[in-house]
Amino acid sequence: MIRDTHKNLNCKRSSREVSSLRVILAAGGSGGHIFPCVSLASELEKAGVKDVFIVSSRRKLDMNLLGEVKYERFFLSINPMPRKFSFKSIAVFVFNCVKDLAASVWIIATKRPKVVVGFGGYSSGAISLAAKIMFVPLVIHEQNAVPGRANVILSPIADRIALSFESSRKCFGRYTGKTVFTGNPIRLEILRNDRVRSASLLGISPEKETILIMGGSQGAGFLNRIMLETALEIKNKKGREVQFVHITGQGPDKEKVERFYEQHAIPGKVFGFMENIGDAYSVSDMVVSRSGAAAIFEIAYYGKPMILVPYPNPKNNQADNARSFSSAEAALYREEKSLSSEGLCREILGILDNAEKRS
Repeated sequence: MIRDTHKNLNCKRSSREVSSLRVILAAGGSGGHIFPCVSLASELEKAGVKDVFIVSSRRKLDMNLLGEVKYERFFLSINPMPRKFSFKSIAVFVFNCVKDLAASVWIIATKRPKVVVGFGGYSSGAISLAAKIMFVPLVIHEQNAVPGRANVILSPIADRIALSFESSRKCFGRYTGKTVFTGNPIRLEILRNDRVRSASLLGISPEKETILIMGGSQGAGFLNRIMLETALEIKNKKGREVQFVHITGQGPDKEKVERFYEQHAIPGKVFGFMENIGDAYSVSDMVVSRSGAAAIFEIAYYGKPMILVPYPNPKNNQADNARSFSSAEAALYREEKSLSSEGLCREILGILDNAEKRS
């Protein structure tokens, strides 16, 4: 009985410690950084943490994606690291860094976190440095197969480096001992898996084979264009048996894509942005997508076959993500420069019409 009482006291103390834990999460620049950040905030709350704060940038995208979250937010400047040297660009960058560092020190001084977690990108830089200055433990999380510049720069001062891909360990060189393979946090609360209900909410048939097209939180003009031609070819070959859920990104492409679907009587629905992305995943039989980390880990959660067409900028890490999934036979990796609507149509139908390949 004494042992049980002691155990209960330890549990209560642990519960009090968790509830008093104060955590700052920093992310911005893309949904790939922000979605895992919000997912971790949700899980911390479920675990009993009462005080979670989010630091991001004043980018319109960041403020929109974080607009509905209930956690207290702080927004720093829009100040990406210059890729080319010029006196003016370096001077502006340094000035904003000093200003954001001062703001970050104030945030940490007033909120008194027990830990700061950065998800990469400039938005996590200043607050991470401020954490080190003020002796607050720092964790950084890398979503991609090859780390971004911010996390590489921050790795010497981080106490732990959380990884989405085990293969990323080698990228941190002498700091490999700090790495922990955690996977990529995904938004479990929105990932419902009820095909009939989701089809009803989206206004499409639950019976038809469904292709989901998505270009990431900022959209992808190339994917939008090539998938219009591909969708028309699929309709010509399969009639109205195959339908589409097409997420264009918020911009002029949405109206063009909608008009094309209507003119050619292609079954499906077009969205600029989808808040409840779980509905799109739930109804889809396969996905054609960019290869940002947040999206591909969410699609993998549903076990959907993917054709990944990474953003072609060589400084972007999407190609490495796509290669990793392709080598695990979880996706087909295709580059923009070698992609045609005929080839894409052939590969999509090759997956839809082959249960073994799809599996």
